[in-house]
Amino acid sequence: KTSPSSTDNEQEQTENLLHHGENRAQTPSSDGRQEANRGDDTLSKGERIRVKVWLDGDLVKVEMSPIEIGYQIISKVEGVRQKIEYAWLGLFLSVFLSLLPFIFRAHYADKDIGFNFEAITTTLLGYLSEPLEHQVVHVVAFILNLSLSLCYFTLFTVAERTYSQRYMYAKYFNAVTTMRRARQYSLPHFRLRSIQNIKAWLSLRSLLRRVGPHRSVGVIITSSFLIMLTILTVVCFQFFRVGGDSLKVYFTWLAIAWSMSISIYLLRLFTLGNDIQERFDNQSLLITEQINLFFFMQQSPQKKEQLMHANQVLQLSSKLLKEIDSREISGFFLSPLMSQFLRVFLLSAFSGLASEILGFKLKLWKMIK
Repeated sequence: KTSPSSTDNEQEQTENLLHHGENRAQTPSSDGRQEANRGDDTLSKGERIRVKVWLDGDLVKVEMSPIEIGYQIISKVEGVRQKIEYAWLGLFLSVFLSLLPFIFRAHYADKDIGFNFEAITTTLLGYLSEPLEHQVVHVVAFILNLSLSLCYFTLFTVAERTYSQRYMYAKYFNAVTTMRRARQYSLPHFRLRSIQNIKAWLSLRSLLRRVGPHRSVGVIITSSFLIMLTILTVVCFQFFRVGGDSLKVYFTWLAIAWSMSISIYLLRLFTLGNDIQERFDNQSLLITEQINLFFFMQQSPQKKEQLMHANQVLQLSSKLLKEIDSREISGFFLSPLMSQFLRVFLLSAFSGLASEILGFKLKLWKMIK
């Protein structure tokens, strides 16, 4: 509740705050600003809607465009401190993969004692007793493995950070239509009770989905996913061809270690991608808004025709979101050729192998429609 004399001043403060957030989002430190600014002609700043904002605990109604709301969300996400757990995890996995030849040699140093402190000491003394040229080769190989592993897991860390930011965009995007969450995160709030608000909501969704790198991160995830599947396929064929003796080969150890390391990051990225897709395509939100429209019709019968049009647009928007996101799996796009390769070749092969082992017919290729 505010007095009429202070409403203009508060609205002016709000507009200055929004312009400050917009300027901050357009600074060189803003990731993906080119993607966000691309296509601004479709999101005209002249098309404004009335939203509710909170200033010092007071509720104020102002007019904002979808771009201003989007830049305020972007600036808020950029102010969140990013976690570095997966950067440390990449460093640990790089050191582990670089020491894998030493661990393999220590494990098979003596079959009687196995892998323990004595085996590690014996293997280390064996390295030190070798000629100087061999020691240099081992050191250079360790440094090269460590450098390549660090470069590879750095790409995963960048992809994980990008997906974490997209998750925050989707989280704040869901909050703008809920008064409690909008007040909790200090975001503008509006309801989908008119066609203009629905259009602004769709424009805001399109803007936030374009922020940040997409093609480069998609290449990292897709290529890593195919590399892991290829490694697992080779390991499975080698295991069925050689049997238990394949574990005595260093290549098997290396393939299993790399596939497990990649799967940790892929599981994280697939989980984040699934959460992002669910929040951007929240069908329950649209259904809730449709129910609220019917409730609002009873309170305002004179606006029934306008609300009925808004309800029809919400239904069409729900169908549209299902259509345009049907090709997206866990937050990243698969090309038609790659999708057919994954579906027909790999999943069909694993389906036949699993059917022979389990004794009943299993069709894993139906996971990708």
